[in-house]
Amino acid sequence: MKKIAIIGTENSHASAFASMLQGNENVKIIGAFGTDTEANARFYEKFSIDCSSPSPDAFVGQVDGVMVTSRKGSTHFESVIPYLTSGMTVFVDKPITVSTDEALKLSELSEKNEVKLCGGSCLKYANSLIRLSRAIARSDEDICSAAFCAPLDIESPHDGFFFYAQHLVEMCLSVLGNRVKSVYAMRNIDKVTAILNYGDFSATLAFGCNIYTASVTFRNFEKHATVNNVVRLYANELSYFLSLLNGGKMKYSCSEVVYPVIILNAIYDSFTQNREIRIDCV
Repeated sequence: MKKIAIIGTENSHASAFASMLQGNENVKIIGAFGTDTEANARFYEKFSIDCSSPSPDAFVGQVDGVMVTSRKGSTHFESVIPYLTSGMTVFVDKPITVSTDEALKLSELSEKNEVKLCGGSCLKYANSLIRLSRAIARSDEDICSAAFCAPLDIESPHDGFFFYAQHLVEMCLSVLGNRVKSVYAMRNIDKVTAILNYGDFSATLAFGCNIYTASVTFRNFEKHATVNNVVRLYANELSYFLSLLNGGKMKYSCSEVVYPVIILNAIYDSFTQNREIRIDCV
């Protein structure tokens, strides 16, 4: 039986994962850590999982894997560092971090220590987006433009723009890939519009609506995708984590896992500094 721990009991994702793992005879959550006392009490009452650990690193040496689900991405790097040892499996919820330097360091340490790293947004597992990506791969026509939209909570107490924004960024990257050349973005009150320059075409990301949609325009036709049930995708990302926990191969390299953080920071820097940001990290 594999043993795991959860860091961040205040997040609804933690409860969702714990619910899905109830009755699983191959995986046991041996404990959880959270900074919210009331959330810890609710988590224990619902799942009977011990939440008395004094710090995020309390499970080092006791588990095969860890799921970091804390709402604030700014706390993720510090929570993950103690678990970056050979043979571990690490899941880090969105946003992976809110710092490009931390993201690159996380990737570097994971590769160095042969850590199986996963996480980020569950949107990349949406069947509609996977079908759209495959349609692009099959087409011989050039892409003229692309457009994506998703919700945003720019004033969130959980690191503002970064809390929700990785969903939309990963929607785009999962469909079009990670070869972004530069980013230009602007803020309009509680909304953000970003243009991702791919060199031979551009993708527009509209942060701030209440739907998840994607559209890719070729020279002679269009392809569209909509994601209607994001919560349903939690099972997909948990399944991938469990596959890694049980010896499966990584579908996404460590650098690919953290790449959305680079784009997130480029967007944020662009609309706060009113300038185009080049993407030099790949």
